[in-house]
Amino acid sequence: MEAGRDRATIPPESYAQEMRRLAEGYGGAWDEIRDSLTDPAQVNYTWFDRMLVEGSWHRGRVVLVGDAAHCCPPTMAQGAAMALEDAWVLSQLLTSGSAWDEELLTRYYERRIDRVRMVVEASVQIGQWQLDGVPGDVPGLLDATMPVLKELP
Repeated sequence: MEAGRDRATIPPESYAQEMRRLAEGYGGAWDEIRDSLTDPAQVNYTWFDRMLVEGSWHRGRVVLVGDAAHCCPPTMAQGAAMALEDAWVLSQLLTSGSAWDEELLTRYYERRIDRVRMVVEASVQIGQWQLDGVPGDVPGLLDATMPVLKELP
């Protein structure tokens, strides 16, 4: 999408064309995928910003991990890493010998939320800079986040 272009101005009949345009820079399997994008009804052109569940990531013994609890644009390529960290932290807590209770599942959320929020916010910021067509301070943002992400959650 062009900088400053409102996503609502893209008519549904041009969704396939827009998707092909956005995928022009990708090679490999994308050459075949891009050529197959001809039916605009088959393209889900949904605007995506972010999702971060604030508050509890559990109800009873049902617990959210990964994209079910938090997801964002792939601009930092940390989505799978955050999901794996969620599973790792939760498994640590579940095997700690503590009761599987409200307190344990609250500790899971508390260990994860600040780190995940940082990734979501940084990813959204980089994406916004891209949409706005401004360079932004990507190196500065990455310099601020990467030291935290190098540490164990």
